[in-house]
Amino acid sequence: PKDKIPANPPLAPADALKTFKLPPGFRIELVAADPLIESPISMQWDADGRLWVVEIPSYMNTPAADGEDAPINRLSVLEDTDGDGRMDKKTVFLDKLVLPRAVCLAYGGVLVCEPPMLWWYPIESGLKPGKRVLVDKNYAPNGLKNPEHTANSPTWLMNNWIVSANHTLRYRRVEDEWKRSATTFRGQWGLTMDDWGRPFYNSNSDQLRTDLVPSEYYFRNPLFRSTAGLNVQPLKDQTVWPARVNPGVNRGYQEKQLKPDGRLATYTATCGPVIYRGDNFPAEFQGNAFIPEPAGNLVRRMVLTEKSGELTGKNPYSEAEFLTSTDELFRPVNAYTGPDGCLYLIDMYQGILQHRVFLTSYLRQQAESRGLDKVSRRGRIYRIVH
Repeated sequence: PKDKIPANPPLAPADALKTFKLPPGFRIELVAADPLIESPISMQWDADGRLWVVEIPSYMNTPAADGEDAPINRLSVLEDTDGDGRMDKKTVFLDKLVLPRAVCLAYGGVLVCEPPMLWWYPIESGLKPGKRVLVDKNYAPNGLKNPEHTANSPTWLMNNWIVSANHTLRYRRVEDEWKRSATTFRGQWGLTMDDWGRPFYNSNSDQLRTDLVPSEYYFRNPLFRSTAGLNVQPLKDQTVWPARVNPGVNRGYQEKQLKPDGRLATYTATCGPVIYRGDNFPAEFQGNAFIPEPAGNLVRRMVLTEKSGELTGKNPYSEAEFLTSTDELFRPVNAYTGPDGCLYLIDMYQGILQHRVFLTSYLRQQAESRGLDKVSRRGRIYRIVH
């Protein structure tokens, strides 16, 4: 019932911090927030401790996605100049972009996807871009029409190839020439790896997958048809435990997508996982997966256990999650291990999460009835500290 859905006006960052629940011993801190950043979706640290952040303020400002293709997006570099843990300086490295969707620091430069192209820009003094180089003219062919289902998250893996989610090519640079080769399709949004160099990824309704065997092995013999060891699912149970009712989710009108109390029952918007490889959390957290669910306003912790070549996952909390929020606008879309050993989260802090291609009349009504359609061009980056 509508009268059971709590009002959720957009919160200032200091008030949003009060909506989070974490296990004992953990706290959450603000690293950056609007108006310094707008609609962040992806980021990466550089060797100088700066944050490179992809911002897409043109995304879903209205249910009809008006202005979506406006060249108002950017790649920015954030710095903490006074050492207080908060980013206070912003340098725009690239601006006037149309729906950029990727960043990867590599070979003294940065890979950036502005659909459909994947470009490499050398980084020159003063954080200025040099002459760009075209790496792939067809990296994200659906990026402007259907951004939920096209290449993203280029990640430099241990095998020295840059691999992407939602894509079947990998890249590397050899003597100033960009090479490519085939790889298998992985996930929807987000990519990470563990200490052994294995990639981990997911899709909107499936919290985590991994490859136990390098996928390139399967291309050596065209007669070998098995894919055993690829796309392995450590945990089949997709049940989630939000802290608030979640009527405004994709398929929320379908039976069993919501629990009887109105909370999200199973994953519907999973993305941006990370394998924790830092040293701030206790030792038992090493190698755990942290998985954002922006529609459920939560982040899952999955404990991964390997035995006899089999990888299994477990939610260590009984009918609970590692991090939950009572703020419907908390939209965690990517997770990272920071150079300080802490866990970092990108919160898009967005009213309409679903892209217009998949925005049903049900979802639109949910957004408009509670004013969520008026909340855009915000965003936060958080640090989880033990």
